[in-house]
Amino acid sequence: MTPRERVLAAFAHVEPDRVPRWCGASPEFIAKACRQLNLPDQESFFVRIGDDFRRVFARYDGPEQFSPAAARPIARPSASSATATVMASR
Repeated sequence: MTPRERVLAAFAHVEPDRVPRWCGASPEFIAKACRQLNLPDQESFFVRIGDDFRRVFARYDGPEQFSPAAARPIARPSASSATATVMASR
């Protein structure tokens, strides 16, 4: 079976020739593994380890105010201000 056939069979609850493999490693690990194994790109790494899945990333095309690039860190209250808020509410 091809990787695609294997994954689609598993999704359809049909027994594939083997369990589909997925490499859930971080991008940093994959880059380091490619360097260590002298592989030209990530695809070569995924083929080498027998990964049946591929990652697909879509470009954001929505309103600018909701853009991931425009995201700002959420301000989290400090422990002392949270305690003060609780004490003031009593």
